[in-house]
Amino acid sequence: MTLSEKAWKHIRERHPELSNYDGLIKDTLARPDAILKGNLRETKAVRFTTKTHLGPEYLLVVFREEGGQKNIITAYFTSNLKRIKGEPIWKA
Repeated sequence: MTLSEKAWKHIRERHPELSNYDGLIKDTLARPDAILKGNLRETKAVRFTTKTHLGPEYLLVVFREEGGQKNIITAYFTSNLKRIKGEPIWKA
């Protein structure tokens, strides 16, 4: 899995609440609760966590798989699963 400096900068700028959670982002991609297929060739990994400064949240990590490598595009917290769009591919 790859979290490029460009993607990490994007996440920190657009979602500053994730600045201290790079490990959780990688862990969500490695061990998600669910995987969804996006509309633009992206895939979404979702994991529920109680270990945030915001309280219990779902972490959504958006990535593309290219050449067998998972490249992270962005990530964000949400408390509302209904806002996450995508076709379910896998669920734990």
